[in-house]
Amino acid sequence: MADLRVTLDEILPIKEAVRALPRVLARLERDEAEHFVITCRSKPMAVLVGLDRYQALLRAEGEIAA
Repeated sequence: MADLRVTLDEILPIKEAVRALPRVLARLERDEAEHFVITCRSKPMAVLVGLDRYQALLRAEGEIAA
């Protein structure tokens, strides 16, 4: 697995992620962030990416047609 590089403002504890979801989605849509890492008890648990980025990842893996 590749190292995940994130800035501090791209790390969200799960409680904050719930409250900040509209703001986070807007940042993804405006390409102000590429992803957000959701943590639980300081442990990375999930990565939130925009739909365009997700589709690009699937294309790169050959799971959907270009």
